[in-house]
Amino acid sequence: MRLNLSRLRVRISLAAAALAAAASPLAIAATPAAAATSYCKSSSCDLASQPYTGYIYFEMPRLTPLTMICWTDTQWYDGTNRWFKVKSIYGTGYTSANEVGNQTRVGHC
Repeated sequence: MRLNLSRLRVRISLAAAALAAAASPLAIAATPAAAATSYCKSSSCDLASQPYTGYIYFEMPRLTPLTMICWTDTQWYDGTNRWFKVKSIYGTGYTSANEVGNQTRVGHC
């Protein structure tokens, strides 16, 4: 009888492991807000106090999460004249639209 109980424990453990492995992709897919975060897609993204290259004060590293606030069209830089006002762990400022990955819809500044 003891041998059967050991086999049952092994089967329960294997079933629990299989269930956990099957559930992990569902847990990732169940958080679309986390997957929809904007980020710095360049090797580094400029952060400026105004939407002009002369006001750049910091370079954010690649994949820095960004919260997009609004957009404005002004000085051409990096192939576009669109700048996003963004919030990051490094502060709030402007960055060129071509440096922002996974852009979300925001209004005009």
